[in-house]
Amino acid sequence: MRSILRTILFFFCIVCYAPAGWCREPDPGLKAVGVRGGFNATSRNDEFHQYEAFATFGLPWSLRGDSGWGVALQANASAGTLHAAGEYGFIGTLGPGVIVDRWGKGLGLQLGGDLCFLSQYKFRNVNFNGNPLFLGHIGLVYRFAGGPGILYRFQHMSNGGLGRHGAINTGLDLHMFGVSWNF
Repeated sequence: MRSILRTILFFFCIVCYAPAGWCREPDPGLKAVGVRGGFNATSRNDEFHQYEAFATFGLPWSLRGDSGWGVALQANASAGTLHAAGEYGFIGTLGPGVIVDRWGKGLGLQLGGDLCFLSQYKFRNVNFNGNPLFLGHIGLVYRFAGGPGILYRFQHMSNGGLGRHGAINTGLDLHMFGVSWNF
């Protein structure tokens, strides 16, 4: 597991520090807006649901071949609600991401790691043990010609062992589905 994390970290470092000379047609700015919703990916006593609006911004670092296929760095932001057992809390995320895709339309693979903030980190029997939390995700996006898109992602949220109130490190895995408008 640690070797996978090291590989992902190395990949992020290469992409984050790629010199501008490596870039082919950098395309910064707003790339997509949309909505997502999801439910537990693992069994729990309490069923969690999350609904959010999101935005994705392209950053000026990308590596693309003549065919249009390549890797691009993104910034992700979202705001929404997390609820379980009749309790609701605000959830907001902000962080970097990477997309492997063909410029414009088609299928893409997204990876990301966000800082996550909850207005309420206790939901009846589940304690996420304070803010900030970390949210890692991997997913697929399909962009149709003309702007619309659909997406799926698997995400894991936890405090990464840095909880403010002891050693509790409760995690939450969700399947998220969404629709987007791509620019």
